Amino acid sequence: MILTVEREQSDEGEVAICFDQEGLELLISKLSKLRGGPDHLHLMTPAWAGSELTEERQGGGGYELCNSLRLVRIA
Repeated sequence: MILTVEREQSDEGEVAICFDQEGLELLISKLSKLRGGPDHLHLMTPAWAGSELTEERQGGGGYELCNSLRLVRIA
């Protein structure tokens, strides 16, 4: 499975979410849980005691890995 969140080093305002089919299914599942459920979820890499995000960069040399993604549902 591949699911990473990466920040472009030359433009701190850009984030890339990279995934394969299995990673897409996980992301859809997590987003679906926010419907009528908790107001936020955390996805993290193993380095941050998580298992949802993978640690191998996919976006190329100009990107750096983000270890945490917080999905927040605004009422």
